[in-house]
Amino acid sequence: MKFNLSLYCLLSLFTSLAQTSASQNKITEVIENYFNYDRENIHVQFNKSIYVNDEQLVFKGYVSNKTTQLPNTKTTNIQVVIYNDKKEIIQKQLLFAYNGYFEGGMRLNDKFTSGNYYFHFYTNWMNNFVEDESFVQTIEIINKDEPYQIKTNKPNFETAKIDLFPESGIIINETSNKIGIRITDCHQKGIQITDGTLTDSKSNIISRFNTNTMGNGFFYFIPVANEKYTVNIKVDNKNLSKPLPPIQNSGITIGYNNNLNNNTLAIVVKTNENGLKLYQNKKFNLIVHQNKNLIQKEFTFENNQPEQLIRFSKLNLSNGVNTIRVIDEDLNEVCQRLIYINTSTKPITNLELKPIKNDSLSLTGTINLNNASLSVSILPKDNIKTTQSNSIIGTFSLNSYLAKPETETYLYFDSENKTQKQDLELLMLNQAENKYKWDNIKMHPPKLLYPSLKGTTISGIVEKKINTPSKYKVSLMSLKDKIFLETTLNDKNEYKFENIFATDSTTFFIQLMNEKNEAVFSKISVNVFNPKTDNNFAKSWTNIICSPSQNSEEVITFSSSNKNAINLDNVVIQNNYKKTKLIHKEGNNFATAFKISDKEFGSLLDFLGRNGYRTGFNPTDNSVFIKNRLGDIVRNTDNSPDVFIDDIILLDLNLINNYSIEEVDEIYIDKMGSSGFSNGGNGIIKIYLKPGTNKDYLKSKLNTFILTNGFSKVLLYKNSKFSTKKEFDYFGTLDWSPNIILKDNSNFEIKFAKENQKEVIVQIEGYSNDGQLISEIKHLTTTETP
Repeated sequence: MKFNLSLYCLLSLFTSLAQTSASQNKITEVIENYFNYDRENIHVQFNKSIYVNDEQLVFKGYVSNKTTQLPNTKTTNIQVVIYNDKKEIIQKQLLFAYNGYFEGGMRLNDKFTSGNYYFHFYTNWMNNFVEDESFVQTIEIINKDEPYQIKTNKPNFETAKIDLFPESGIIINETSNKIGIRITDCHQKGIQITDGTLTDSKSNIISRFNTNTMGNGFFYFIPVANEKYTVNIKVDNKNLSKPLPPIQNSGITIGYNNNLNNNTLAIVVKTNENGLKLYQNKKFNLIVHQNKNLIQKEFTFENNQPEQLIRFSKLNLSNGVNTIRVIDEDLNEVCQRLIYINTSTKPITNLELKPIKNDSLSLTGTINLNNASLSVSILPKDNIKTTQSNSIIGTFSLNSYLAKPETETYLYFDSENKTQKQDLELLMLNQAENKYKWDNIKMHPPKLLYPSLKGTTISGIVEKKINTPSKYKVSLMSLKDKIFLETTLNDKNEYKFENIFATDSTTFFIQLMNEKNEAVFSKISVNVFNPKTDNNFAKSWTNIICSPSQNSEEVITFSSSNKNAINLDNVVIQNNYKKTKLIHKEGNNFATAFKISDKEFGSLLDFLGRNGYRTGFNPTDNSVFIKNRLGDIVRNTDNSPDVFIDDIILLDLNLINNYSIEEVDEIYIDKMGSSGFSNGGNGIIKIYLKPGTNKDYLKSKLNTFILTNGFSKVLLYKNSKFSTKKEFDYFGTLDWSPNIILKDNSNFEIKFAKENQKEVIVQIEGYSNDGQLISEIKHLTTTETP
């Protein structure tokens, strides 16, 4: 048979192409499978980062779809767990997100001791993934009764350490290697140096390097076989050194040029002479991807060249951190490294601060964004720590792809930082590992074990015997939250309401309705679905014990501190206070009277808890209880007092939960019951509402229950007052506006009290419906008074 060389070559080419296609298709398949399910990212802006423990702490949160990089409109349930500096849980909240945004906060009090507190935000859906997608923000709280020593922004040189990051993780013998270096203190704060050296075993200087303000730097060198190398630095008159890791006889590393014209990315895959022999006739795939957005190209070390140059268009890559990987024919990862691709355009921001009448200031802003939601914090220029140093860009585009997120990201995206591009490239070099490990991508795609929770579920059973349950309905109502729902019964007299969005401690009414839509009395059991929502990564935090940050010589002693009080003898107090007239005093002469002022806060139960009673919710059925603080078995005072609202006795204490203290005019507490008939001598509480308050709750004879573990109520933010101008300048807030909405005109205005400020600091965070991010910190000075 005659041998056809041309046909053989053609068949060989087709076979080669088929193998290449199959290999690349398999890579595409495993990546798409691993990132098939959308992931969430959370960023939270606090109005500042240091609080005194009698202030309101508030924040605005943003939820992004990691695949589309757009606001995640599907997410509703955000869990936040607050830890103290011992990593002990001190509070949990469930927050309601709508259209990709949420708000929250808490009222601080003297129970918060001085120290750092950690706010951990996550969703139940995040537990489906082995990578930590949650968000943590560190906040400092100061006890105003203790002197506070202001911390400097300097790193702690006594705890300085050196970390080395060879390009792609290895150092290859007898070829040029790029070595990343990072110098930080125990708190991971970068240390800048101007002259570091690499020396050999004979103390010869082989290379020199410096580091930037984040502590990142690099150097090149060509290692010699069997030689030992050491990195040496001098920090604050202290000499440090660290040996280079072992040098490999062969291997593959990845380098790139991210600064070419025409949106071109040039990637160089390198080996040495030993590698050329080892990898001869072997095929590799070079891939660049973020999540499942992927580009790839096959290459070999052809023509006996140890460097292979491969070009891609950056227009095909996602904005933010991408991963470059070299994958062999058996789908094993040979090497990898990270790269930051910037394809986004920065919004143009114009801000102006000018005085207006009544000693106020006006902040006007124009931003070329449409359909955007922003949060704006305005602080005095002398605030001891301007704002939080994390930016929304740093969270969504950078930290969400790093195995160890950066604690400070704003500088990497600050338009006034002229070296931000180089700083980002150094940061990408100095990463020890990839957040998304190839073995997990290849072998362990996510399994959906945790649902994406939306509100809560209320279910139960109607106890009344019914011949045809399908003709009956159960109605669920909350007048306060304007919830009016109906559902049918199944053949077992069971009902279920899903996706109930209600605030915590809401009182619900529930009743049975027949086919004529008439109320039919029946006992109805209630079960509120409260799934276990702990985050899988909450317990994995490592407690690194660091010595305190360096402090300045300035110490603040708050003028309102109790420790500043001076005992005085023979002081005559002249009281010019005009006594408030009590409207309902008649008939309640034996009771202690309370006229409710605008300074009172919280719920009615909170008020009673502060005035001699134990209040709360029974753990068995979530019903309200009110008990005397010190029970007396003989007098049976552990039973509930008689409670009246506008002289109507409450047979169902759950009804008291419908009213906040702001709706109350007067309260009379008679613990002995002398001002009227009291069952069992347990005392009397009489509550009188302000005129115009809705009293429909009092007329209800329906089944009631209290919803616990609902969404936290959003605080109406009020600026805290400080005793001195210096205290306000250091710790105060001029304004917090979490809901700035930009429509087509793309401008906004905020008016706030001047507080003797001529210069302010403004931090703006947010993003638009099409995914454009904005993070700006501006120092503004007022224009002349008109």
